[in-house]
Amino acid sequence: MTHVESIMKEIAEIQYKSKQFMDMITVDEDLPANQLVLLVKLKISGGMKAAEIASFAGVTPGAVTAMCDKLKKAGLITRLRDKEDRRVVTIQLTTEGEKYVQKVFAKFGSSQLREMTTILHEVNQLMSKILSRI
Repeated sequence: MTHVESIMKEIAEIQYKSKQFMDMITVDEDLPANQLVLLVKLKISGGMKAAEIASFAGVTPGAVTAMCDKLKKAGLITRLRDKEDRRVVTIQLTTEGEKYVQKVFAKFGSSQLREMTTILHEVNQLMSKILSRI
């Protein structure tokens, strides 16, 4: 197997296992993985504009609107207009959205969460190392 084939095989495995991980986290949840990822990102960032969400998620602005409409209807996010420029809208978690994110991860024990954090941090560090060398 060539180096290129080996790299592509590993990338495919990482993507597949990432999807499995998200499926595990969202099992028995009302929201699909992409919506949960958005809620977590909003929690971390404190809020994002639709264009930022589209860039982060790799989707069209229309897809962001549809996703946010569903999350707003569920009471998990809110849209806040900028006081200076009413065209600018920031998407933020509601209190219910915060609770939902906490609930999803509450099904794991603290030792499991610590282990997941450690492993995922290591994977991210390794990916950063690869990207910095390109």
